[in-house]
Amino acid sequence: MARRCTKTTSPYFARKPRKPRHAVSCLPFPPLAAASFGLIQEKLAHDPFRLLIATIFLNRTRGEAAIPVLYKVFARYPTVSALAEADEEDVVDMIRCLGFQNARARKCIALAKLWAENTPVKGKRYRKLHYPVKGDGRDVKPGECLDDQDPRVAWEVAHLPGLGSYAIDSWRIFCRDELRGLAADWKGTDAPGEFVPEWKSVVPKDKELRAYLAWMWLKEGWEWDKETGSRRPASKLLLRAARKGGIALEADGKWVLQSMTGETSVYFDKNVLDTKTDG
Repeated sequence: MARRCTKTTSPYFARKPRKPRHAVSCLPFPPLAAASFGLIQEKLAHDPFRLLIATIFLNRTRGEAAIPVLYKVFARYPTVSALAEADEEDVVDMIRCLGFQNARARKCIALAKLWAENTPVKGKRYRKLHYPVKGDGRDVKPGECLDDQDPRVAWEVAHLPGLGSYAIDSWRIFCRDELRGLAADWKGTDAPGEFVPEWKSVVPKDKELRAYLAWMWLKEGWEWDKETGSRRPASKLLLRAARKGGIALEADGKWVLQSMTGETSVYFDKNVLDTKTDG
């Protein structure tokens, strides 16, 4: 008998407010002083295998639904080897309520098997064709392993199956600096003064990763362009709104930060427009 997924409330997502008319996405945007943004990747940053498994669950599925099921899978298969040896039909049954269960189960098990055989390490990089820019990886042969002295574009996790740009973007933002021994975490803890964290070079397409990076850049006083990765000093109005936090709304190709007090500022746009403000 197939298992039924029971609805449980994920501790990583607060109840979301109703979207205003014309808004196509709506994300919580914590105050800049908050300790975390609320992404599951932040929780799994020191466990890159589980972080990559999480991206398989989160791709095309809302976190409120995916994360409780993800933790049930982690509980049943607590190690890489346990998931590598898992019965595919058992995993399918566990995640059936999320959809795409057959493909996801195969990807998770295949990822675990290759991770066990060829764990990502510093100094061994592989191509991901057309990532992050179209044409990247064309000069690297399939299966070719590059060391860190090779200037060609390649990544330590790109040999693993089932990883698209969302997965690699997530891993780069939250895990790569630690794997390379450059810092104790993605925030630069214990890194030398000249250290530039990997997240500052990532330009993701995923809306939650984009919102997260905008938040991280605003913490340093910068307004970040989600399309190009360029930045400029944030306006006082934008910083004032961001310090209070609120809701990030996307509509008509623009992102708007709506604070709890009704103050709004448009950001992530090439022509930044500060709209309504209260004081």
